[in-house]
Order: sequence, then C-alpha cells, then structure tokens
Amino acid sequence: MTQKSIIIIGGGLGGLSTGIYALMNDYNVTIFEKNPVPGGLAACWKRKQYLIDGGIHFIAGYKPGLSLYKVFKEVGAHKAEYVDLDVYARYIDETSNRSIDISADLDKFQNDMLSLFPWDKRIIKHFIKGTRGMAKSDISEFGFKKPAELMKTKDWIAEFWKNRKSLRYFLGKSMMEVKKYTENIKDPMFKELLLYMFLPEVPIAFLWMILSFVYQNQLGVLKNGSLDFSRKLEDRFLELGGVIKYQSKVDDILVKDDKAVGVILEDGSAFNSDFVISAIDGYTAIFKMLEGKYVNENIKNRYANWKTVEPFVCISFGVAMEFKDEVWMTFFKTTDSIRVANEDKYQVMIRFFNYSESFAPKGKSVIQVDFETEWEYWFELSKDKKKYNEEKKKLVEQVIKWLEKRYPGITEKIEVTDVATPYTFWRYTLNKEGAYMGFLPTSKTFTASVEKELPGLDCFYMAGQWAMTTGGVQTVIYSGRHVIELLCHKEGKTFKTLT
Repeated sequence: MTQKSIIIIGGGLGGLSTGIYALMNDYNVTIFEKNPVPGGLAACWKRKQYLIDGGIHFIAGYKPGLSLYKVFKEVGAHKAEYVDLDVYARYIDETSNRSIDISADLDKFQNDMLSLFPWDKRIIKHFIKGTRGMAKSDISEFGFKKPAELMKTKDWIAEFWKNRKSLRYFLGKSMMEVKKYTENIKDPMFKELLLYMFLPEVPIAFLWMILSFVYQNQLGVLKNGSLDFSRKLEDRFLELGGVIKYQSKVDDILVKDDKAVGVILEDGSAFNSDFVISAIDGYTAIFKMLEGKYVNENIKNRYANWKTVEPFVCISFGVAMEFKDEVWMTFFKTTDSIRVANEDKYQVMIRFFNYSESFAPKGKSVIQVDFETEWEYWFELSKDKKKYNEEKKKLVEQVIKWLEKRYPGITEKIEVTDVATPYTFWRYTLNKEGAYMGFLPTSKTFTASVEKELPGLDCFYMAGQWAMTTGGVQTVIYSGRHVIELLCHKEGKTFKTLT
C-alpha cells in the first residue's frame, strides 16, 4: 500500500514532534522550514566565541520518574544533556536590602519566607502546602495523555483517579490568578516574589506545578543550549526517514473543494500532499494563508480576545568574567529603573549561563538581561533602521550602567553585545506580535481546549503552541502527538509509538 503523504509547515519543536509521530505511524513526511536550522523559538546564535540562547529557559520531566520521560524518549529529547536545578531562582529586593532563593528544599524555602515575611505566615504555609500537594502525583502529563477529542468517560475517570492526590490543587481557588492571590499579602517583597516567579496572570496552581518539579528534582536547564535540544528532535525525525527542507518558506496553503492538498512556497513552487499540518503561528495560518474562511465563533473569539504572552527584549553580553556564585536566574526589584520602550522598569531579570562551558570559553560567561516590553513600540521603530538601532544602543548603555553598579568592573570586560527585540523574534518566527509562548496561560485558558482541526476544511490540522491553551516545551511536543493520534483515529488506524 502506498504511504500517504503529510506536509508540515514549520520545523520548530511542534513541527518536529508532529513529524516524528507521523513517521512512526507510516506516513511519508516532509517539513518545510523558513530558517536554516530547526527549533523555531528554541533558538541559539553565535556571537564570536559566545553562544547566545534566546530560547528555552527551563525544562521539566526529562529523566526517569515522571511519565513525561517516555514522550521525551519517543521524540529523542532524552538524548539532550540537562543540568538539574536545586534553586529555581533568586529574588533580590534592593528597596529593602533583602534576598531569597526559591529552593528545591521546601522546608528551607518555607523557613526563609517565614523569617523574611512573618506577617504573612498563613499565606506562606498555604503556598508551600499547595506545592507539596501538587508533588504527590505525577502531573507531568495531566491533561495531555490523549487528545481531548478522543477522551471517553472511562479515560477521564482513570485520569482523575491517577491524580486524585493532587487534583484538588487544580480546582476552585487554586485556579485564582497570582495577582489576585497576592492581594492580601502584607509584605511587598513577598507579593512581588510570587508575582514575578513566572507571570502575574497565571493561576497559583501553575506556580505550584513549577515548584513541584523543582522539589522532585525534575526541573533543569539545557547544558548545550536550545538549538542542541532541537537538533535531538531533528536527529530522531531524520532517523525515522523524514525529509526537512530548510530555507523554504511556505506562503500559502493549497485548498481544493474544501480540502487541504498541499502548499506553495515563497519562490512559487507547489508541493502536493494528502494532509497538511500547520505548526506555525496560528493567526498566520488561519487568517492569512487560509484567509479566515474556515473559522467558527470560538476561533474568532480566541484570536480576538485571548491574550498572548507579552514579548520581551533580550540583551546579552559575552563577558570575560565568571559568575560562579550567581544563581542561573535572578530577579531584581531595583532601586534605579531602566527605561524600556517609554516605560520605567523596576523589575530586572538576569540569566547567568554559568552552569555549562558550552556558552563561553573557559573563564568567561554569557549573561542575559530580559524585559517584557511593548510590541507596537518596537514594530513601529523597526521601520526606521537608524532610530531602531539608536534605541537598542541607548538601552544597552543603560543596562551596562546598571550592571556596573552591581558587578564592578564588568563594563571593561564586555566583549560581545547582542540585542534581540520583539521585532527580532517576529522576523525569525512570524509569531503574532513577537509572542514567545503563544496564548497567555490564564485561569480561563488553563482549563480550556483548542481544536486541532478547522471547521469545513478537510485534511488539515494544527500543531504547536497555538494549537494548545498554554505554551512550553512539554505542551508543544504533546501537540504533535495529539495531531497524529487524531489523524490515525480518523483513518481507522491504531496509533503507535516507537522507543
């Protein structure tokens, strides 16, 4: 029997995952990727001797002990090298001259918080209790085991029973947004510690989930960077017989009689297939390539009203210094603000790539300063290259001045400077408004679902961050798995995996 063919638009993690599972299920697969390397948002780039990583910040479930690990093995991600985190982050409040490490040792973390924030004892104990409760079950694939479209009553019962010890931590007040959860906190440092631990709009359960992975020794960083992680999925895809065509930007999706039948590339060449799967920005695929012809009210509402994550501007430095005593990620509540896109920023996040020699020569380091910022500001500025570059230069000067106060002598040790704005990330990925993680994981979206098919269009599916309610590596990999499960189900085939 002739194998049916699939074209996948986009060679990011979602596209690669989809391709891997499609190959496991005997489809002929070609991926078209606009860039010269795989990974999409999981991106790294070289600047002289330094490796700049603008992609994955941290990753969970990469080793035995959690059910997510089997999925990592299926797609080849287990072959990447990881560094375990015993501290999720450090928070420094310069306004009160206090600091705290968000430790994997929950007893220590709780005692440190009680010592610093004695007036908030009740909330501290509730927060730690929620983290411990979340860690009682393996929640690494909770809600991801099968596509929602294929879940039957017995599947939901099995899912709830497996996670019965931690399920209540996903219900009721546990889904309260962090910014609301912190309203009754008395100490301003404790409030901001929780607000900026991830994002203020996520449910408090999301923070518990992250810290439960830290507590289980299942949260880490990539020893060799985001691109190396992407390469592991690429290796698996090619090993299974897939074809990936780089520097091949898809401009349009071919549709005949309400059926997706192929794609047209930027150079005008056309390629036909039995199925087309989009693993790129959802807005581009639905409203540009398909001209908004295959939508319903849910889809219209989602793209009109669901918030996307705020983009960020990323300033990286290659420095002839070591930062051995610094935690890999540090948040500052600063006493002297930095002006970013006409806004004074008092929250500064620094990533220290001091956990591996892959990022810099011996005795040197890469450090990265990130700020959430406005998309429109940078997009409009990009239309005037001179002004755009001047603004980047001005920002770099401010950041160096700020760093010099905290790390004396760093100015003279900076050998490489790199600035990636929201426009940079948009130009590379075409993600709506430069978003790095799709839809914002709010309490509302956290428990919602996104269809992988479009109404009225046959033989077309969507994978990746925009086909899920939340972003992140785990979610994106599962999106590809789900799409192929749905396709197999529709074709009457038994979905299979190979490890």
